[in-house]
Amino acid sequence: MDAATTVGLISFALVVSTYGTVIGAGGGFILIPGLVLLFDMNGVQAVGTGTVTLVAIGFTGAINYDRARLVHRGAAGWFAAGSVPTALLCAWFVADRIDAELFTSALGFVLIALAIFVMLAPHTTADDQEIPKPRRCRLMTGGVGVGALSGTFAVGGGLLTVPQLTSVQKLRPHRAAATTSATATMASFAGATGHTIAGNVIWSHAALLVTGAIVGSTLGARLAGRLPARAVLIGLATGLIVAGASLLLAG
Repeated sequence: MDAATTVGLISFALVVSTYGTVIGAGGGFILIPGLVLLFDMNGVQAVGTGTVTLVAIGFTGAINYDRARLVHRGAAGWFAAGSVPTALLCAWFVADRIDAELFTSALGFVLIALAIFVMLAPHTTADDQEIPKPRRCRLMTGGVGVGALSGTFAVGGGLLTVPQLTSVQKLRPHRAAATTSATATMASFAGATGHTIAGNVIWSHAALLVTGAIVGSTLGARLAGRLPARAVLIGLATGLIVAGASLLLAG
C-alpha cells in the first residue's frame, strides 16, 4: 500500500467519524460509498471493512457520551436486543450472497430512501429533565429493522435509530444521538463478526480506518450539540442523496 492511500484512509475515516458522531449516525452512509468510489473496493468488501471501522466510531463516541451521562442505557439495551442478532445473521448470510453490481445499486437506492426518511421523520421530544421508561416492544421491533439494514449494508443504523428514539422514546436529539452511539456499537460489532466469518474484511485498510476513526469520534463527541438541528438534517439529507446518486451512476 502506498503512502497516499495510507494517508487518505486515515484522513477519510477522521472526517467521517467526526461528522458521524456529532449527528449520531455513525457515518456509514459516507464511509461505505467512499470506500467503493475512492478506494476501489467492491460493495461487499467496503461493507465488511467499513463495519469494523463503525465499531471503533461507535465505541469511542459511546464512551465519551456515557461519561457525560447522555446515554439512555435502558433504551439502548432493548433496542440492541432486536438489532444485534439480526445484524449478525444478515452480515453472515445475506450480504455475501448479493451480486456485486446489484449490491452497489441497492445501496444507492437505500441511501436516497434514507434521505427522504430523515427529512420527513417526526422529532417529538420530552422535556430535558425527563428520562422516559423504555418502551420495550417498540424498541425491539425497531431494532430488528435497523439490524437487518445495518448488517447487510452497514448504513442506516444511526439514521433510523435517532428518529425512532426521538419519536418513540421521546428523547432529546442530543440524548438520542448519544444513545444511538451505544446501540450502533453493539449492532456494528455483530455485523463485523458476521463479515469476518464470511471473509469480507480487508484488514490492512481496516487498521488505518480505525486509527482515524478513534481520533475523529473523540473530536465529534466534544463538538456535539453546537450545530443547529435543522442545519444538521439538511446537510445529512444532502450527503445521502449525493452518495446514493453517485453509487447508482457508478453501478
